[in-house]
Amino acid sequence: MRKVVAYGLMPALLLVGCGEKAPKMPADPVDQAATCGVIAAASERESAGIKGDLPADAQVRILHYAMLYGSSGKSFDRDKVNAVSRRMPALFDQTIKGEWQTLRGRCGSAFPATQVKQPALPPKPVDAMLQCYVLADFLRKALADQGSSYAEAVNNYGVFTGKLDAKLAPVLRAAGLPNGPALQAKRSVALAAATNLGPPPAVIDACMKKYG
Repeated sequence: MRKVVAYGLMPALLLVGCGEKAPKMPADPVDQAATCGVIAAASERESAGIKGDLPADAQVRILHYAMLYGSSGKSFDRDKVNAVSRRMPALFDQTIKGEWQTLRGRCGSAFPATQVKQPALPPKPVDAMLQCYVLADFLRKALADQGSSYAEAVNNYGVFTGKLDAKLAPVLRAAGLPNGPALQAKRSVALAAATNLGPPPAVIDACMKKYG
């Protein structure tokens, strides 16, 4: 998998402005997703009240905005994810000033999947299991790139994908999807679909309740 660039590990954030006006929501799709990722990062850090590394679930919720832009087509596009992640640092200073909190509602409206409270897995087992697997595997690799702070989460995702793989393999064979180009294409479609189910930590919780 092509490495996903860092998306949420920023130094101590300046979360208050000095009488600045509220930032505007960009019209460009990449900048819009990056801006909402910045808002999410600031919100997570404000909520956690910490200056060090955020918890794994918080980092994943920040990454979700880039993933949603990468899932705007039928298949998951990692290049789009990276484009958003690379744009976030450049937009950070101009976004986190003044009344930046006013953009939370607009980000929620622009990316409604981030607001889902109880994601519903698809009814067909082959679709549900594959979506759970590819999402957990993607998050495992993304967090692994961020250093030792996320080793526990990386391990937990790895344990889950290992268990799920044993259940998924015969289901895929029965569906006529052995390893090969067709399965790889199906995985990309499944990851885009999983991204749009809701916040990844909530989706993974639903997956673990069903298949963990």
